[in-house]
Amino acid sequence: MAVSFTTLQIYDQYLTTYRNRDYDNSSNRKVNRRSSRYDMHEQSELQNLYSAIQWKNRFAPLYLTEPSPKSIAFAVHLKESAQNLKQTINSLSGDDNDLFSMKTAYSDNEELASVEYVSEDADEDVPANFVLEVESFASPQVNTGKFVNANQATELKPDSYSFDILSNKLHYELQFNINEGETNLALQNKLARLINNSDIGVSAKVVNQNGRSALELTSDAYGLPFQNARHFTINDDNTSYRNGVVDYLGLNDNVKEASNAIYSINGNEESSYSNTFNAYGAYHVTLHPENGTGNADIGLYADAESLSHNLETFVNGYNHFLDGVLTDIPEDTEGKEDLSLTRLLSKDMTKFLDVHRKNLEKYGITVNEDASLDYKMPETLTDTDALKGFGNHIMRKLTSISLDPMEYIDRRICAYPNPFTNYINPYMTSIYTGMLFNTYT
Repeated sequence: MAVSFTTLQIYDQYLTTYRNRDYDNSSNRKVNRRSSRYDMHEQSELQNLYSAIQWKNRFAPLYLTEPSPKSIAFAVHLKESAQNLKQTINSLSGDDNDLFSMKTAYSDNEELASVEYVSEDADEDVPANFVLEVESFASPQVNTGKFVNANQATELKPDSYSFDILSNKLHYELQFNINEGETNLALQNKLARLINNSDIGVSAKVVNQNGRSALELTSDAYGLPFQNARHFTINDDNTSYRNGVVDYLGLNDNVKEASNAIYSINGNEESSYSNTFNAYGAYHVTLHPENGTGNADIGLYADAESLSHNLETFVNGYNHFLDGVLTDIPEDTEGKEDLSLTRLLSKDMTKFLDVHRKNLEKYGITVNEDASLDYKMPETLTDTDALKGFGNHIMRKLTSISLDPMEYIDRRICAYPNPFTNYINPYMTSIYTGMLFNTYT
């Protein structure tokens, strides 16, 4: 595909929208979007996708579109949302790959420990339930400097300074200047920014207490180090520039050592380097230190309850797909275009769901006029044959939407293809298809 000003705009829209979107609110640092086994695809799936594009273009007419910035963003978000819903549905499949048959784990003390059941990680003998007793949590190494008068000018002479941080056998030298009249708080904030921006496995913040402040350094790693006594050490004994800041701020005076999580499963004591660990392979347990120690009964829901949970997860994911395609789209047009963008999608999904309406009602799923879904657990959940058929059908529908999201933007037909020629342009379906489909393979 030739590179033009239009395609450059498309690349920019996609990258700025989806690249490093997620952030950790506590530290404002970027966190990579979580990937799963459903992000992995075989070569045959790529071949099937390419064949589907060819087959679609064999009969697709030529369209004339004048996409606005909002409709371009809508198409990209629609494609991404369809892929996310496909992953949600895939994640609800059980060991035999039957849709909506995933077993669901519970914890009777979610404030202490939450749990997720991942069947493909299961050991040979996985119990239906077990008792978890938490004695202590995994913690990082924390160095808290001495508290000094925050608004007082630093006693260190103006000059170029540096100190060393040794982390995971790597040596980092941090260099900075101290200016005339600089306060202790300003110096501590400067060093905190320097450490956080360096991305060396150590984070820093300034702790304030009654007009006094201290620099606190915390290791990103939790639990006892494998070999070294500590996750990081600080010194300025042999550094390039002037020393003295380590002793002045007391960065080695108060060190809280890292520790492992100590817990018992059915009375058998175990430990973990982090607050996330696996029990019997399949139970992925996450401890929550902020709520204190205690006990939790963890196990698997009965089949009917697991199915109900799967259906509720699907309905929530589907409604998010339907409502979320306009999320984060630039607000450069009036609300009228919002309605025109969602009109075709809502109409198409309503037509699709009407075919399965009666079967869905048997499982407590109600189809609304706006194509959204509601779920209420029925008194009895019988066989799931009709549900599996619906699952396979909606997966094909989502694949079609992902293949050509431009179908849901108003466009005019200019000409039909010549049925007697074999020329196929594999990317003619959508200017987005050829650019984006390799993200999912």
